[in-house]
Amino acid sequence: MSEHIDKKLLDASAEFVLTHSHDNVKRFHDALINWGSEWCLVKPCNLPATAYLTWTLNGDNRIDSLLSLFSQYKSQLRWEQSYTKEDGVIGEDMLAAYGFAELIGNLGPFISEKIRCGIGVWGPNVDYPRHTHKAEEAYIVLSGSAKFKVGENPERLKTSGDIIFVESMTPHGFQTADQAMVVFYLWQAGDLRETSTFG
Repeated sequence: MSEHIDKKLLDASAEFVLTHSHDNVKRFHDALINWGSEWCLVKPCNLPATAYLTWTLNGDNRIDSLLSLFSQYKSQLRWEQSYTKEDGVIGEDMLAAYGFAELIGNLGPFISEKIRCGIGVWGPNVDYPRHTHKAEEAYIVLSGSAKFKVGENPERLKTSGDIIFVESMTPHGFQTADQAMVVFYLWQAGDLRETSTFG
């Protein structure tokens, strides 16, 4: 992708996060403001999950604007998965229907050791088993829904506009239902490319 397009996504994402008033999103403001300054070219890579990144008006202009932009450029992003079939930690359902595209992180396109953020997609009827990691994390649901289980809290359905905050080393996971879920994710503290521990 070109630096120009990456910058458009960065500016839109920064505006979306930095104007967010939720306390658990504000936790990431300093790291996002001070993410760094280096851009590097990353080659696009597609995954089947990108088919679920569609944009329809949902009534929240901030979410609509961000989703529209990521949908427009989804074929030019580098889509990844953290896990493989050989890892044996997630099911075929998730391997076939999830992916994320990082915008800021230690692998770029915007290089940072302070924060990792981007967009993630999980298709319908995907089970993301409970796992832990040292980084603290926030999901901002952009579209769709999932039942989240975080720590010892009861399972809760989260939908567009909801925030899910996960403290360091807190077990968490979720299950989508009949529709896909798209999130904007934020990570900070710890290894930004840490492999999660399951179980």
